[in-house]
Amino acid sequence: MSPQTLYQENRVLKSKNIKRKEKRRFIGLKKHTHAQRSKLLRNIVVPMLRKELGPNLVAIAADGSYARHEDTGFSDLELMVFVKDNTTLPRGFAKIYDGMLIEGLFITEEQYHKQIHEPNDVWYIAGSDILLPITNPSFVHRLQQYEVNDLAKKCDKQAQILLYEIQESFGKLFNAIDHANRDNLFPILSEAVMNTLKLLAYINRKPYTSMNSFVTEAKRFKKKPKGFDDFLWLTIKGEYQDLAALERCTTEVFASIEDLLEQSRHGNLYDDDLSSIYRKQKTKKRR
Repeated sequence: MSPQTLYQENRVLKSKNIKRKEKRRFIGLKKHTHAQRSKLLRNIVVPMLRKELGPNLVAIAADGSYARHEDTGFSDLELMVFVKDNTTLPRGFAKIYDGMLIEGLFITEEQYHKQIHEPNDVWYIAGSDILLPITNPSFVHRLQQYEVNDLAKKCDKQAQILLYEIQESFGKLFNAIDHANRDNLFPILSEAVMNTLKLLAYINRKPYTSMNSFVTEAKRFKKKPKGFDDFLWLTIKGEYQDLAALERCTTEVFASIEDLLEQSRHGNLYDDDLSSIYRKQKTKKRR
């Protein structure tokens, strides 16, 4: 086969491949506008929820990017569906309608405050939740007036709990560095970075706005471990394959995390008492 013939055949194959790609369309993932999401809510979702829940329905509110008016083409539509009683309901629902993911959570007022406002294991992202009333706006506005008591103390408690995840993820990272496990380094490093980002939200008493802004907001925190910015830089720029630099940076970050947590804890940072694995709290008997 002559070079000219081979060149022409390659051009034909490339042209066919391009046409195939142009014809390819996702089934379950399509772009939508804020206006389209609003129309879907108004015409389909709200009437259906009212019909299915009846008098048990208290209010419907949107949260996430839609509530912040920051939703873009492929954003989900996330809903909080407030009910009087959810004991007979599923936890929530998930539907993909015309290439858009719609998720809803059936929740009571008390549960919302406990799961969203009060510091817990997901408060680092849930605590910044903003609700956009879809129905019953007075109820939704009142919900958002809730104030957390002893925020600092509760955040410190969650930070202490998270220390065990920090310990595990950094241990994996040091093992990967010691054994030059380059193939699997990225997911291991990512876990350590993510756990550090979570921890910083509790240390600074400020949850993140969204997952799209974790790193950007973390850079602005007042309380950060030493070497944290370099830790992020190595990860974002893909320069973590320099194992010597990664080890120096990781060592500095982990040591500084311990220093930060010791400042907010009274007593030993680590529980190393193996005289008892589980000890019941002694309580005074009522007379």
